[in-house]
Amino acid sequence: MKTTMTAATLSGPEVQRLNSAFAWACALLAVALPLAVLYQLVTTPTEGLLLRAGVSLSAVQVAMLDVALWQRLLAVGLGMLPVCCASYGLVCAMRCFSGFSQGEYFSLRTVRYLRGFAAGIFASVVTGFLASMAVSVVLTLGAPAGQRALAVGLGSNELITLLFAGMVWQIAAVMSRAVALAEENAQFV
Repeated sequence: MKTTMTAATLSGPEVQRLNSAFAWACALLAVALPLAVLYQLVTTPTEGLLLRAGVSLSAVQVAMLDVALWQRLLAVGLGMLPVCCASYGLVCAMRCFSGFSQGEYFSLRTVRYLRGFAAGIFASVVTGFLASMAVSVVLTLGAPAGQRALAVGLGSNELITLLFAGMVWQIAAVMSRAVALAEENAQFV
């Protein structure tokens, strides 16, 4: 059985409600995630921040660790970078879904927001990788010589997320071409 998509199918009330729900969820997460991460980074002990960055220290090494306030604040700031990038992506996704809920399926504005979502997610992974390395260095600066650390880690979750962001970017590029073709065809009719 073949199903055809019509404008009525794409813009039905249930589809519009679902797009609105996604827009609200993205907006909520864009605000809640940075606040939750900030709270977690501020309240986590230094050893926890090091573990999060991929550095595991013995109890003796932790006791010898001397972390100044500026190091701690810099580590919190660096830890906020990835979630702020993700939040930007979520704001773009919210705008994209808002456009969908208003029936804007093939507009350059919607495509730009979809691309913004992909860019935000991609930047979140890249800054997370770099920030993690920087946090490991910043928090172990006060450690005795030979005890300083540089942790590097990239897992399958990050690689899959990078692939996902790249695929969404490419889908947006195809949609951009489709918008251009639709506008071109509309001029002939």
